[in-house]
Amino acid sequence: MKNGILFGPADAAVDFHGYEPMLRGSAVAQSIYREFSEAAGIPVDRLIDGEVPHVHPVLLRWIRQLCAMLSAARILEHDSGPASVYAGVSLGELAALHSSGAASTELVVKFLHERHLQDTDRDEAVGFAFVPAPADWRYYEQAGRMIVSCDFGPVLGGAGRMIMVSGLRSALESARREGPADLQVADCSLAHQAYHSPFREPGRRRIESLLKENPLDPPKAPVITAVPGMYTPSSHEEAANALVASETRPLYFPGLLEALRRFEPDKVYVISSFLRQLEIDFHASAEYVDDSWLKENFG
Repeated sequence: MKNGILFGPADAAVDFHGYEPMLRGSAVAQSIYREFSEAAGIPVDRLIDGEVPHVHPVLLRWIRQLCAMLSAARILEHDSGPASVYAGVSLGELAALHSSGAASTELVVKFLHERHLQDTDRDEAVGFAFVPAPADWRYYEQAGRMIVSCDFGPVLGGAGRMIMVSGLRSALESARREGPADLQVADCSLAHQAYHSPFREPGRRRIESLLKENPLDPPKAPVITAVPGMYTPSSHEEAANALVASETRPLYFPGLLEALRRFEPDKVYVISSFLRQLEIDFHASAEYVDDSWLKENFG
C-alpha cells in the first residue's frame, strides 16, 4: 500500500496544549522534541508551553508547529511504514523535506531563523479569505500593496475560493472594509511579515546563501511542493531551488494536488487542522491528522 503524507501550512488555530498527551504517550514524539530542543537551544518543556525570552513568539510558534507535525508523521510511519511520497505547502514544505531526510533538524532551525529576520520597517501582514463564487478574488492582487500569496483553489465543493493574502498591513486592513470577502488579518503575534511575496526578496537572498553553504541531502522519497513550475523536484538541488523560490513566489495548492495525484497514493495522511475545513478532494482516501486524531490516539 502506497501512503502519502501531506503537511499543511502553519495553523493559527492549533492549540499546542493538545499535543501534551502525545508527548507523554509517545517515545517517537519525544525524540522529535529533543532533536529540536537541542538544535534551537530551547529546553524541551519550553517547546511545549510558555514564552522563551530569547526567541520571538512567531519563530517559536513555527518551531512548535514543526515539532507537532513531524511528531505525528514519524508516529504514522512507525506504525504504518515509510511514506512513498511527501508533500507540503508553506511551512509544510520544510516539514516534508525534513521527513524525507533531505533537510536535517539543524538546517531547518537555521532556515527558520533566516526566514524570520525582519528585513524592513514596513508594517506587513497576512490574511485569509474565503471568496464566494462568483466574486472576483483577484481584487487582492494589487501590485506593491498586496498579493494572493497562496491560492488554495476552489473549496467546499466549488462554493468559493480560499486564499492567503500578503502585503502591507494598511492595504489588508483596507481590504477588510472594501474587498469582496471577509478578510481575516492575522495578529502580529501570529504573523508579522508578508509571506510568499515579492516583499521577501532580502529573505530569499539569505536563504539562497544558506542552502548553498548547507546543501540538502537526497530525499528518501519524492517531495512535492506548491511552487508553480516546481511541483515535483527531480533532485535535492531542485528541491532547494523550490524552497528559495517560495520566499517570493506565490503558492498554488491545486498544482500540488495534481502532482500528488500522479503518484497514485492509496491513502494520504493530511497533517493539518486548516486543510480539513476546506473539504478538498484528494482523489484518494484521506485521513486528517489533527486535534480529533490526537484525541482518538492519545486521549
